[in-house]
Amino acid sequence: MIIDKQKKFKTSYLGIKFKEEIKKEHIGFRALLPNLLKTRTKTYPTRKLLQEALDDLYGASLVAKVTKKGNLSILEFGISFINPDFTDEPLFEKVVALLQEIIYQSNVPKKDFVIEKRMLLEKIRALKNDKTRFALQRMSEEMFKNETYGLQVSGKEEDVLALSYQKVNNYYQKMLKTNSLDVVFSGDLNEEEMALLKETFQEDNNELEVIDFQNKEVLEPKTIVETDTISQSKVNLGYRLPIRANDKLYHAAVVFNTALGGGIHSRLFLNVREKHSLCYYISSQYDPFKGFMFIYSGIDKDRVDLALKVIDEQLLDLQTNKLKEAELNLSKQTLINRFKELEDAQNQSLEALYTRHLLNNKKTLEERIAKIESVTSAEVVEVANLVKKDILYILAPEDNK
Repeated sequence: MIIDKQKKFKTSYLGIKFKEEIKKEHIGFRALLPNLLKTRTKTYPTRKLLQEALDDLYGASLVAKVTKKGNLSILEFGISFINPDFTDEPLFEKVVALLQEIIYQSNVPKKDFVIEKRMLLEKIRALKNDKTRFALQRMSEEMFKNETYGLQVSGKEEDVLALSYQKVNNYYQKMLKTNSLDVVFSGDLNEEEMALLKETFQEDNNELEVIDFQNKEVLEPKTIVETDTISQSKVNLGYRLPIRANDKLYHAAVVFNTALGGGIHSRLFLNVREKHSLCYYISSQYDPFKGFMFIYSGIDKDRVDLALKVIDEQLLDLQTNKLKEAELNLSKQTLINRFKELEDAQNQSLEALYTRHLLNNKKTLEERIAKIESVTSAEVVEVANLVKKDILYILAPEDNK
């Protein structure tokens, strides 16, 4: 069990995570199941009655979702509820019982299958309306084509259209038996409550590899330009950065990304956006589970070439010149502040703790801060020189063909 035991929050959270390695043939099932299982149970056979049961738990809220973390697809069912210290009722026991009933049903609710399938398809199709997310997804699909990481765990139309009730129900029964299960909890917990969790949700010791070690040699960066009914170009760059979590240069890679595009102090923000006024937004993101980096931006269609030139200049400068001490320290302090802020955000803090569990990282906050503080400018240069451009993806206005 992954327990974040403390009393500083007014709420507690109990989550059950089912994880397996990402498989294309399972994506549709796992995208639909969270929506189906949260509709009703045997005791609460309608949406209204299930919601009333949550309301009776002092306004508890239900979480049901699928996410991707590195090599893994993670199905999570959880309940956020008021700290039991504020009530005289056996609230924790009631939450455990309700969550157990939601997860372990004899069959997937059949009445809602058609409705939830249709709603999931509508949600997938609506992604195209969020042009920033859509452009990032398209870049990811092209960059990781023929790699597991390129699969979208939230599902694509073809994944969902192929689903039948019987297939989903069969997978659900199989998932309960074969997926690795983790219990996560944030809040105060006594020994009796801990024992109840262990008795109700049987964890296993089947630890799966979260880091995706699949590599691809980049011989020549590719450029893909697509068009849409938009006013500004979405300009995204994908780079291979073969440094993963737990590698020697991991903390230096985190500092490098922060200095390049991880905040308002970063090279990309100060130069591309502020100095040259070339973009509406620009940022970089480093993924230590796969070993890659994205730069994503919104740029006026007539200034794309100049913006790309300035981006390349900033990356080249980091590859050839050491960061000045003030810039290095500001990047470190930005990260340290985020670490500390995370401790005061319950959901994010618990998720970060779970991520460290998957990585077998037992470092304390102080130890993680010390690792960041120990990064040198020379290490940042070393990281920068490992960056290799893989793809330039542009979603351009239709009249810019």
